[in-house]
Amino acid sequence: MSGAVAPPRAADDFVRSRFDLHGLTALVTGATSGIGYAIAEAFVRAGADVYVHGRGTEKAEAAARRIGARAVACDLSDASEIDRLCDRLLDSETRLDIIVNNAGIEFPAALPSLTGEVLAATFTVNTFAPVQVARRLLPLLSRSRNGSILNVSSIHDRVPSHSNAAYAASKAALRMMTETMAVELGPSGVRVNAIAPGAIATDINRDIIAKVGPAHFAELIPLGRVGTPEDVAGAAVFLASAAAGYVSGATLVVDGAYSHHLVRYRGLEDHS
Repeated sequence: MSGAVAPPRAADDFVRSRFDLHGLTALVTGATSGIGYAIAEAFVRAGADVYVHGRGTEKAEAAARRIGARAVACDLSDASEIDRLCDRLLDSETRLDIIVNNAGIEFPAALPSLTGEVLAATFTVNTFAPVQVARRLLPLLSRSRNGSILNVSSIHDRVPSHSNAAYAASKAALRMMTETMAVELGPSGVRVNAIAPGAIATDINRDIIAKVGPAHFAELIPLGRVGTPEDVAGAAVFLASAAAGYVSGATLVVDGAYSHHLVRYRGLEDHS
């Protein structure tokens, strides 16, 4: 028929071609549980080869076995251990396309107990370690046509909360580092983005969710539920994939609009 056009490619083919991670290799830090584990598992299911990082070898190997990945271990609070891990990856000339800086720590402390030691420990793991990992492994990323760094931040990188100054400040620094790295590394073809999760049902958050009450907690979130690690993993697959090939310097908030509903945020503090 005159003027007819070819039928569009099937939607599932489009999705597979844009979100497929086959042929790519990723390193996910803090991946033995919670958000990091969900991201590593999602990457494997999307076709990537994945290095699961943990602080200890035993947990890293156990997590890697469960999802069909490889394990690496080091203490991210120790710069010399980070260097040794990066040296091993560089010396092996392994392919590396994606770094997910997920590992993080939190020491709740109000101002009277906010010591220099607490600040230093928090920034060391949450801010300095991601920068060191990215800097040391940049030669591998630069050889990739799909180089991508994904930093897992938090909605508290811009939303304050009680007794959380060290954590919030470290994540705010990581967010600005993400944006600066995106500008600096863009010419080499490496994209840099962040994810800012909100209330996610992980082991770290289990106590506060139980204390406040899951139903009441969900009332504070416009989508009406606490998030799951898999919610964050879906966003990570998107940002690491060709579907986000022109996305860099962005922070993707994954919080069910929680951070935009702060008029009721005080409810959490009332239960603390």
